[in-house]
Amino acid sequence: MSEKKGIFPLNLKKITLIAGHFGSGKTEIAVNLALQNGLAGIPTRLLDLDIVNPYFRSFEAKEQLDAAGVDLLVSSLGGHADVPAIPGEVAGIFTKDETKEIVDLGGDPDGVRLLGMYERQLKNADFDFFFVFNANRPETATFEKGLRYFENIEFMSKQKFSGLINNTHLIHETGVDDVLRGQSIALKIADKVRLPLICNAMTRDIFEIIQSDHDLQVSLQAPVFIIDLQMKKPWEV
Repeated sequence: MSEKKGIFPLNLKKITLIAGHFGSGKTEIAVNLALQNGLAGIPTRLLDLDIVNPYFRSFEAKEQLDAAGVDLLVSSLGGHADVPAIPGEVAGIFTKDETKEIVDLGGDPDGVRLLGMYERQLKNADFDFFFVFNANRPETATFEKGLRYFENIEFMSKQKFSGLINNTHLIHETGVDDVLRGQSIALKIADKVRLPLICNAMTRDIFEIIQSDHDLQVSLQAPVFIIDLQMKKPWEV
């Protein structure tokens, strides 16, 4: 595959903020970014600040994160309660220069309100703010709905996004068509807001299918970010 459509590089800024609609898979993206950073020997901390009735939580991957050398900071009483509780250590993301900070924010516009608390610090911070998009969610199934969600999160967070991540999926039922359809809508949103589509996130099996077919390779319009599914449903072992 060409360099443009190659594997997404891990050249993250000091702070990477991850937000998206409920069910977009933003936590999966945040955990995978943290794991790949950690495994590459980059000092990394993952901050789980999803305080709005979260379904998947980063602390569920604590064992894997620990093994990769990633520090984990969890809101809501250490992940044991779904209440709005923000640890005081969060302010440290602006001062701990040697560490990359990956922040998993709430899954709806209300969930990113807390960024307003750090508006002054963010003005001088080296950070990216990525919108994770999943076209298989009812709330963002069309260009119009996706754009509305994008704009609502920007408004509530008082911050501007840096780019979009297409993470269109149906968990284990995801097919290549899902990724490409999501890419099509994400590109329209990206064009409208004049931001880049940073990458298409997909599991390795989907990537291998695309890599084996020249026409599918040509269909990709952004780099690939390969993820390993870390989040489990409550009924899964």
